[in-house]
Amino acid sequence: MALTGEVVYKGITVADAHCVVIRANHDNNYAHDIDGVLVKAMSAYYQVKFYKDAATYAADYNNCFDQKEFSFTPSVGNGVNLNIVKQAYVNMKTLAAYDDFTDV
Repeated sequence: MALTGEVVYKGITVADAHCVVIRANHDNNYAHDIDGVLVKAMSAYYQVKFYKDAATYAADYNNCFDQKEFSFTPSVGNGVNLNIVKQAYVNMKTLAAYDDFTDV
């Protein structure tokens, strides 16, 4: 599972960047809201590595040119695929910089 698309890195356009989620996790935390009511807060974090292309990734997964971290509120509904890695890819495609990327 990965995404591919055009990335501009330090002024250089990488036409077929291969983007791989290398880490994804989610947290359940409880906190008191402004009214003192105990509420459950869910969050997910993921790290993506960017490669020149799929061949570069296949040859050496340590040969990335950039990496970034993102966060979102995960879905836990019964009708939703609960795979946190898949949700990370779906979330990445909602971000303006990656909304035209394709699944590979």
